[in-house]
Amino acid sequence: MDYLTLAGGLIYLLMGGDLLVRGSVSLARRWHLSPMLVGVTIVAIGTSAPELFVSVQAALSDHPGIALGNIVGSNISNVLFVAGVVALIHPLAVGQERKRRDTVAMVASSIVLVGTAWNGRITRGEGLILLVGLAAFLVAKVFEVRGQAPTSRPDAEPPDFVLGLPSGDFMIALFIVVGIVWLPLGAKLLVDSAAAIAGQIGISEEVIGLTVIALGTSLPELAASAIAARRDQMGVALGNLIGSNVLNIFAIMGAAAFLSPRPIPVAASFLRFDLPVMIGATLVTAWFVLARRPVGRKMGALFLTTYLTYVAALVLLS
Repeated sequence: MDYLTLAGGLIYLLMGGDLLVRGSVSLARRWHLSPMLVGVTIVAIGTSAPELFVSVQAALSDHPGIALGNIVGSNISNVLFVAGVVALIHPLAVGQERKRRDTVAMVASSIVLVGTAWNGRITRGEGLILLVGLAAFLVAKVFEVRGQAPTSRPDAEPPDFVLGLPSGDFMIALFIVVGIVWLPLGAKLLVDSAAAIAGQIGISEEVIGLTVIALGTSLPELAASAIAARRDQMGVALGNLIGSNVLNIFAIMGAAAFLSPRPIPVAASFLRFDLPVMIGATLVTAWFVLARRPVGRKMGALFLTTYLTYVAALVLLS
């Protein structure tokens, strides 16, 4: 039953996030908002909604290992697993100046996370600092979008959804309401079942968060980036991954730490192994972007192999 609940929670979570994004994008279009603004805010935040609800639910239900593991594991899977799969579909082009600025923000957010975790816990005050970083990042993105001509970025449009978007007011409201209801429901089912499974098979909640939950909550980023890659919108594909990593730390870790009834403890294994892997993967990705080097299929295969090796080592060490 725990495994069925885990699968059901993941389905609720992904469908809820998908419906919320569809409804929000349709509402934004009805309000005639810039497609670029929709892409860097609503779509990026929407694809990170599963991580947000899972980590906050884990923190509130006293499963901090799942909360932190989900965030760190999602960032690792985004730049190794998701980017690797997308690069196998189509080489990732990284030459845009906008991506370079976002990459600097991704590296900075990763360093800030390591700094907050270095003393073995992440406090409410440190969560507030991360939320301030989120506000600064979003304000910078809004000013960046306002300073661009509407047609200056051919890849600025978020990818169309396979099943389309709702058009009527009733359907838009229905999508948003159902998404808001299903996200916390799926998060609760996923966290409770994952904690039970971890106890049954004798591995830590941190490992469950870093692997099963992190990979599951990264599926929206994989879907959005893969669709963009197949349509040759490589700027959207890479921007979605970089933006999601920044939001995972600033928004999700910040909210989880701020709302948690007690400081979130950081296990020694995170400091010794998982956070260095996250920093290393982030710096490698940043080098490709800042050096304007495309991530080709061979490098994508190497990224994917590195991720699978990391997961295998994580399971063996546990």
